[in-house]
Amino acid sequence: MNKSSKPDLDSGCQLLHNMSVAPQTVITYEGGQRRIYGKGIVFRMPDFHENLTPAKILTLLDESVASEGGTTAVLPVDAEAEDCLRQRIEAHARTLALPPAAIIVDSYLKGDRVCKDLISVVTVLAKSSDHVYLRDKQPNLAAIRPGRRVVVLLPPEGGLP
Repeated sequence: MNKSSKPDLDSGCQLLHNMSVAPQTVITYEGGQRRIYGKGIVFRMPDFHENLTPAKILTLLDESVASEGGTTAVLPVDAEAEDCLRQRIEAHARTLALPPAAIIVDSYLKGDRVCKDLISVVTVLAKSSDHVYLRDKQPNLAAIRPGRRVVVLLPPEGGLP
């Protein structure tokens, strides 16, 4: 700049001045419908029109067991139901074929596996935040809501050391 504090347009800095015409080119990018890393498993709680209390969740779990040929048990209520549900979630978490920690992604893609086992869905929902699944985390029963869905991202085969 010269002493008058006006830009010197002859010095080669002509690209820095404002244009009087709006740009006519728009650049957009849309990501493809594919996952670069790993595969997803979708865990979704079915929709219900009633509140899901621990006793109601236990009833649903026992109904799903009975429909598979198992037997139903007398269900506890209130605090006993909450303790019983937490114990079932903890026991089932140790049997799931998931790593101790996994990333939760917000969308599922074609080809992702959908888990239909209700106890697995309840377990993963109770042990997941919005971003991560942790097997050893205390179950959050408030996270078991009608229609809630998480997609657990698993590393590719041989991806874990």
